[in-house]
Amino acid sequence: MHRSFLAIFASFALIIAAFGADTKAAERPPVMGRNAGVSAGHPLTAAAAFEILQKGGNAFDAGVAALLVGGVVEQDFYSLGGEALVLVYPKKTAKVTAIVGQGWAPKGANIDWYNARNKTLNGEGLDPAVVPGALHAALTVLEQYGTMSFEEVSARAIEYSEQGFPMRPRTAAAIEKNLEFFKSWPDNQKYWLRPDGSMVPPGETIKLPSLARTLKKMVDAERAARSRGRAAGIIAARDRFYKGDIADDMVAFLQKHGAPFDKSDFSEFFAKVEQPAMTTYRGYEVYKHSFGSQGPTLLEALNILENFDLKAMGRNSADYLHTVTEALKLAYADRDTYYGDQAFVATPAEGLLSKAYARERAKLIDMKHASRSFVAGNPMAYDSKVKQWPYWTANLAEAVPSPRLPDPERVSGAKDTTHISIIDKDGNIFDSTPSGGWIGGAVILGDTGIGMSVRGEQLWLDKTRAAQLRPRARPRYTLTPSIVLKDGQPFMALGTPGGDNQEQTIIQAFLDIVEFWPEWYPNLHEAFEWPRIQTLHFYGSFWPHDSGFNKLNLEAQIPDSVFNDLKARGHDVSRIKPFSIASCATAVIIDPASGNRLAGADPRRDCYAMAY
Repeated sequence: MHRSFLAIFASFALIIAAFGADTKAAERPPVMGRNAGVSAGHPLTAAAAFEILQKGGNAFDAGVAALLVGGVVEQDFYSLGGEALVLVYPKKTAKVTAIVGQGWAPKGANIDWYNARNKTLNGEGLDPAVVPGALHAALTVLEQYGTMSFEEVSARAIEYSEQGFPMRPRTAAAIEKNLEFFKSWPDNQKYWLRPDGSMVPPGETIKLPSLARTLKKMVDAERAARSRGRAAGIIAARDRFYKGDIADDMVAFLQKHGAPFDKSDFSEFFAKVEQPAMTTYRGYEVYKHSFGSQGPTLLEALNILENFDLKAMGRNSADYLHTVTEALKLAYADRDTYYGDQAFVATPAEGLLSKAYARERAKLIDMKHASRSFVAGNPMAYDSKVKQWPYWTANLAEAVPSPRLPDPERVSGAKDTTHISIIDKDGNIFDSTPSGGWIGGAVILGDTGIGMSVRGEQLWLDKTRAAQLRPRARPRYTLTPSIVLKDGQPFMALGTPGGDNQEQTIIQAFLDIVEFWPEWYPNLHEAFEWPRIQTLHFYGSFWPHDSGFNKLNLEAQIPDSVFNDLKARGHDVSRIKPFSIASCATAVIIDPASGNRLAGADPRRDCYAMAY
């Protein structure tokens, strides 16, 4: 009997060793509910959405409430002067739509203007500033898809601004890192510091009265227009920000400090409502923002990976990680070549997302050797509309990284991003990646409480690049929410912070979920705790666009045998701390079997999931 027990124990130990250290039970419990699920980058943001759902609001009401609260309490991640990219799936239309809340450069800005003044797009101050887009996107979603008023969904954000909220440690750390930057901008000091110049310590209450006044002005505008209906009231609130006295105050500040903005840059701004990009992957429809974003990078990579049997390779095996890495390298070469603001650039979108083009690209993956090239494909051969490409094309046979590697997300400078995923009781889906207007680098525009986005740092001061700075150009943004349908039915909202790393986190989370479902179900947290990799084989989206060709980071839980195998194939591999890749995947799933909502939040940061 004793021998039998030892044999069983030994067999059990071998099984654990075979699967690796990441098979332990998840640190967080399953979050499941029959009605709705929320996952967001901050507990108060998730709670704001949850509260609206409980009051009878739909996913879009809840999403806007979360965007507004996050823009108050998560300003190390984003503020209401930043941008918000949103995907929506209203169950009644059964159609995914993209809302592009990415601000544009002023019409007075061009490359020659910057060069003549020896200016760059380095990400702080007013030189890389673009018009705030988050509020236009939020109120566009509320107007077109919500059921509540701006006053209702903004109530909690106004309360936190006016009466205060607890300072969390990472926000305090962001303020401390930017004290030197604040010295150049007294309104930043007034906004973030006490009257005596001291910091509000973690755990104590911070109030933002100037931001509260701006939001309350918008509520007043809505009340004045309420007799004309809900939509008219919301439009009035939005117009007061972009066309009224709030805009006047912001523009006056910008002009006083030499930034090339005028009132029309705000009054003519709009959040685009457009068709998303989409591809299929083994019965799933995956939707992203189109080619003004980096979103199609994930779609291209999935098209390539569909040509391989990833499940048979085994999760996080050397073959699996090599194949995913090489597919991403190919997609990044196309991203850095062909993507840009579609108001100025005719991207060969049809070709880039064609399955035939993906099969051609997949043939370039050598299973025994890491690619050292950075060469874009020729999607024009697969495109019925675009046949020529007049801009720079990636064509590096032996790509050499920059002396300084790209920072996928500027976490070190207290710049980051967040994410909000919501599915309600009716199957409506809201998914948004807000960012920008950070504590780090954003100038507070006088007494408005609005920190001006510096997302212009993702443009190029290079007239050969598709994603170059132009008057009224929107940066080719990294923000990239995702909605997934399964067999035509709503399935998942998924996204993450992480700059250039966003698509890498999302593709690994997506594959972990759909290819290895039995290994984590029903606790989505378990899938999010599995270790990840990160390639730097691209030109960084942030100024000065450094490159990290052939660099590959592996979180420490990945076994030595896999690390050594990847190194032998030629990857420039580094081992990094567990849970250290800049990301925080948030997702909500409708379980196809039960209809229950499964919510999950990544342990790599203080994301938070709720369901009921």
